[in-house]
Order: sequence, then C-alpha cells, then structure tokens
Amino acid sequence: MRFRVLALAALIGGNLFGPMPAHASVESDALLFLDSQVLPKKAAACSARISGFSSQFDPVFRAWLAANRGRLAAGEAYLRADAEKTRMPLERDLQSIAGNISQQWNAAPLSTLQENCDAMLVQLKEAPDGD
Repeated sequence: MRFRVLALAALIGGNLFGPMPAHASVESDALLFLDSQVLPKKAAACSARISGFSSQFDPVFRAWLAANRGRLAAGEAYLRADAEKTRMPLERDLQSIAGNISQQWNAAPLSTLQENCDAMLVQLKEAPDGD
C-alpha cells in the first residue's frame, strides 16, 4: 500500500492534472482522490501569499469536487481497501504527501507560486468531470 500511494503521489508531485485516460481506471480515480486531499494544501500556500486567492479557489474547487464525486469516492475506496489489506494507515500517507507538497509550495519564490496557483485554477476549471 505505502508503495502504491507513494508511487501515485510521485505522479502528482509537481502538477496534479496530467492527462486522464478516456476510460477512467481505479488508479486514475485514486489520483483524483489524492488531488482532492492535496489541492487544499496548495491553495493554503497560495492564500497565505496571494491576496484574494481563496475567494477564487473555493468555488472552483467545490464545483470540481461535485463534478468528480463518484470518481473521488471510488478512488478513496480503492486506496482504503488496499490499506486494509496491507495494514498500512492511509491517513498517515495522505498527511505525509500533502505535507511534502505543501512545504514545496510554501518555499517557492512568489513568482513561481503565482504561476502555479494560476495554473491550478485554470486546470480545475478545465478538468474533465470524468463522466
């Protein structure tokens, strides 16, 4: 489990929104679930240094969550079932992944952070809903 979650996390380390296959898989659903856990941490880094960012992020993120509700649930279920099999706590892995990415975003130069935050908003708005 830990390897699988960390491998998925490596895929999302820099940019969470890689191209999704036309036919969604449980692994892509798991990636979406990981996104749902990491995006608020990235947004917090943006909000801490970019005035008004949270007012832009919050409605877009809520819409993205709603559009991907089924896939997020499937991804979470997949990761939790795998965690049960391996007896590795999923929450610890999620906290570690989100913490590492948050540190990277918090340490980024303001110009890089601004670019990343703007790109995150665009990608959330353009992300397919998976239906």
